[in-house]
Amino acid sequence: MGGVWANRLIGDYNWRFLCMPTPPWQYDRPLPPFYGKDDKLSLLIAVVMGVQHALAMVGGIISPPLLISMTGFKPENQAYLVSAALIVAAIASFIQVMQIKIPGTRYVIGSGLLSVMGVSFSFVPVAQQVITTLSQCACDGEPCTFEGTCVACTSPLVGKCHTPEEAYGKVLGTLLVCCFFQMAISFVSSRVLRRVFPPVVTGTCLVLLGAALIGSGFQNWGGGVYCSSQVLTTRVPCTGNGEVVLPFGHRAYLGLGLVVFFSIIFAEMFGSPFIRNTEVVVGLLVGMIVASNVHYTDCIEGVCTTKRYVTGKQIADAKWMTFLWMRRFPLGFYGPAVLPMLFAFMVTTMECIGDITATTEASHLEPVGEKFEQRIQGAVLADGMNSFLGALGTITPVTTYAQNNGVLSLSRCASRYAGYACCGWLFVIGIVGKFAAIILTIPNCVLGGMTTFLFTGVVVSGIHVLNFGEGLNRRNRFIAIMAIGVGMGVTLVPAWANITGQAAYPFEGNFWPVNPAWSPSFRGFRDSLIIVLTNGFSIGGLIAMVLNLLLPFDKDDAHVG
Repeated sequence: MGGVWANRLIGDYNWRFLCMPTPPWQYDRPLPPFYGKDDKLSLLIAVVMGVQHALAMVGGIISPPLLISMTGFKPENQAYLVSAALIVAAIASFIQVMQIKIPGTRYVIGSGLLSVMGVSFSFVPVAQQVITTLSQCACDGEPCTFEGTCVACTSPLVGKCHTPEEAYGKVLGTLLVCCFFQMAISFVSSRVLRRVFPPVVTGTCLVLLGAALIGSGFQNWGGGVYCSSQVLTTRVPCTGNGEVVLPFGHRAYLGLGLVVFFSIIFAEMFGSPFIRNTEVVVGLLVGMIVASNVHYTDCIEGVCTTKRYVTGKQIADAKWMTFLWMRRFPLGFYGPAVLPMLFAFMVTTMECIGDITATTEASHLEPVGEKFEQRIQGAVLADGMNSFLGALGTITPVTTYAQNNGVLSLSRCASRYAGYACCGWLFVIGIVGKFAAIILTIPNCVLGGMTTFLFTGVVVSGIHVLNFGEGLNRRNRFIAIMAIGVGMGVTLVPAWANITGQAAYPFEGNFWPVNPAWSPSFRGFRDSLIIVLTNGFSIGGLIAMVLNLLLPFDKDDAHVG
């Protein structure tokens, strides 16, 4: 009897394989047993496997709300968004893993696999652009911040003049409408979807999305987003690094970011499978420890003061417990954001199909047949419905996370019980308000070192996807060249179609100058197109999709790898 309970609590697993460091020269270590998607796990195995998946996801989940909130949100709202993102990811993952059958139909909600969900990166550039646009304000021709520097203005304010939180409410309201597009896509045959969005289209989108996000990572690594944009003009010093305020690109900022970078490399070289599965969190933790124990000495006219990169004030002020809707954002609708949001939903749909295919293979199941098609349909529908629920819960859309397939393959555990445990861990971390406060005390430069690694993974995933199927044959190379050329160019030189910083009229520029006599509807249509043109992955993905539908196939295209 005691042996039965011990097996239920501890189970039979090769813990040495999971926990012992791996020398780079050792390749013949014994593997643990494989657990299928419906195999029951002992309590300990489920908890440990769940925490692996949760820690592998945390870096990705918290990055989108942090990047969006860096557009001027109040600190308490930033902390709330981090917690809300974790809670929404837990609920969405539970629905995706569980799989719910729709009564009276052959359709399901959820994949029924160990396929966890987190906040999508695809919507970050769009949300940042919309919030920046709606927050633009000017006083006597000089840019100012609404409810900030604009308070001292004695003249009428010019521009949209919304607070970042109000602008974010319009983003959420627009997403609530656009989510139905992905829900509708879920009922389209996956064969049709693969024809319209083959690997050359989705891979191109991922490469361009990652390239745009790497820019945000490097900006934070150098000290901060806003100070990086002013480095050649007003040279505003960088805040967001504790008490330390230095110019952008200072060696102190770069050094702390490198601590994270080299910690991740060290974990990959010498870490156990558990450490390698969670190396992003390991790097962030090491960087945080170093930043907490070093300081910067600033000497002015012989008087020296010591300033710290990490302070505990925000942690002390934070509440222990939190939940969804503790902070609210007034919902609205912003028409010009609809087109880029719809395209972002197309990208996440194809990401979802690719991730579910990879999860199916890693779970030792056949990626063909009626069961597989049902899993694809359920996963895409769950993506759309969870994104709707996420927007109601004040978070931008969620999608399946590819990095967890690596955890699944390395640990050889595809059991859904590990997925349920992962959801439990994410939920607990999310409702603990102190955790979000700790995240917000991480210096920008440390966060930038982590997110640069994370976002580069998106680019590499895109390159990997480009080689699926027939690979980069002549036709696909041509499509990728044209799409990435324009998309990457727009990412590197956004003034090509949009000159930022025009306070009176956002999206002003020489490509399509604004006429004040335009009607609001025509102005909205024009702004919508400008958002697409100035968003690298939107315009690049659109070019790739159109060329894929128009260009003929060569006879030997299917045979070129």
